[in-house]
Amino acid sequence: MRITLIRTAREAESVFEAVERLFHDTFGYRPGKMAWSQFYFVNPYGDAIVALGWNNDRLVGHHALVPHVLTDSSGKVYRYYLAMSLMLHPDYRGFPAFYQLVATTTEAARAEGAPFILGFPNKNSYALFQRVFGWRTLIETELYNWHPAASADPPQEIAALPHLRLTDEAGPPCDETYRRWRSLSCPYHAELVNGRLAVIYKIERDDMLTVLDALTDRPEETANDLGALATHAGARRVRMTGVHARMIGLDPATMERHTDYRLRMCYAPLTGHPPSMRFSLLLSDVF
Repeated sequence: MRITLIRTAREAESVFEAVERLFHDTFGYRPGKMAWSQFYFVNPYGDAIVALGWNNDRLVGHHALVPHVLTDSSGKVYRYYLAMSLMLHPDYRGFPAFYQLVATTTEAARAEGAPFILGFPNKNSYALFQRVFGWRTLIETELYNWHPAASADPPQEIAALPHLRLTDEAGPPCDETYRRWRSLSCPYHAELVNGRLAVIYKIERDDMLTVLDALTDRPEETANDLGALATHAGARRVRMTGVHARMIGLDPATMERHTDYRLRMCYAPLTGHPPSMRFSLLLSDVF
């Protein structure tokens, strides 16, 4: 497999049709050209590292590292790369192809002085990332779907929160630059519901309310608040991690598993390690 690197929107323009076909062959859908370009190349934090694997003139592999930043309560900025979209055409899957793609992007990030890579590997690649590239697990949880009562009353009060951050822990920037970049097609909402439940969420096209972060000091009461919010937003279902379910007083054992997917947030140390962080908005890059 021959590997090429693309770093700019102009370079991406010439290969988009091949990338679109590979997305379809691998994942069964075609990404919009604007969305693909927006996420990888119209990036306020720098240029993406995209490795493409070719068999003659056919694109059969893809792996991307997208520049991101974390900030903490003191304003310190941690630059890193987020690993995204590892794809191999079904006819070309195997360890050598996986290794070539990931080794190429990893070495490019290391050469640029990136301290670490964050990623959410799936069950097929998780063990390989650990054993071959030294990735370490930060958090592991299941995803759940929750069906609030159809008769839930709307919230008595909804107040907009000023930031996309619920605590002082390090996390994605809570400024307008990040919001505009990452929530272009599916806006994030940050709200305080009934004075008890602080929640960051987005509404998916299929009327799914997806919880990205939640915080409350009254978990015995806030499941009803979340149900009220879903009613207000017109959502029939709510999706969240087991971590967030427990935060708001829901028992994952009574909820519907979202397939057999396990969310694993991992990192690869290059020259350093990530700070203690809240994974919150990073979930928007997974589901």
